[in-house]
Amino acid sequence: MPVLSGRGCTFKCNFCYRMDEGFRARSAKSIVEEIKFLQKNYGINYIIFMDELLMSSKQRAIELSEAFIRAELKIKWWCNGRLNYAVPNVLDAMKRAGCVFINYGIESFDDGTLLRMNKCLTTQQIEAGVKATLEAGISPGFNIIFGNIGETREILKKGVDFLLKYDDGAECRTIKPVCPYPGSPLYYYAIEKGLLRSVQDFYENKHINSDLLTVNFTNMSDEEYYDALMEANSVLLKNYYEKKKSSAVELTRRIYIEKDKNFRGFRHT
Repeated sequence: MPVLSGRGCTFKCNFCYRMDEGFRARSAKSIVEEIKFLQKNYGINYIIFMDELLMSSKQRAIELSEAFIRAELKIKWWCNGRLNYAVPNVLDAMKRAGCVFINYGIESFDDGTLLRMNKCLTTQQIEAGVKATLEAGISPGFNIIFGNIGETREILKKGVDFLLKYDDGAECRTIKPVCPYPGSPLYYYAIEKGLLRSVQDFYENKHINSDLLTVNFTNMSDEEYYDALMEANSVLLKNYYEKKKSSAVELTRRIYIEKDKNFRGFRHT
């Protein structure tokens, strides 16, 4: 069941379409009461926190986790997080409270690009946070976009290498184009540079598919850009399906060699 623990975000990335100001957090007490209501009336045992950023601070992540533990909710849940807050004591509290997955907005594994994005994150923080998340027994979700101001094929490769290095097989991970949504700093940059004319131009002419370019902010031609993105995503997709194939073969071994009575690999419902 989706639940909101707050609205807004404490950061201002240059590509973000969030239009409202500030961050409005619900109290831990009200969130616990809502989850108890869902458990009692609907038997809910898995919560997806749909906030843009539940991990708005280390303190809040710990506060909510400890409230869940005290209330003995015994649920599993996932949320959107920040890697600069992904440190062992925070992640340990989240794990004990039932967190199984944290979706991270990495966006790029290049310090120059992260700075231009106003991401307030470094590659060192990204790598340390991902390692800590995996060590805590929580699966990390990685989101990377490509095509922000000044990005190159070499920067894209850094993102691919990072995704391969820390792949735990939990997700099919691909890289999508950056998009200058109206209201974002990147949108106004595109207007200033003559790459977009208006909101109408964005919706009617440019933003026709989220997997295609809306505006090309790189020094590559559109054809070069698409060639780079196809190469990157081909590598990522091959890696994902090779792992799935190996996993399926392992399941087959378990049923026929180990006589695993719990095997359900060939059944689809």
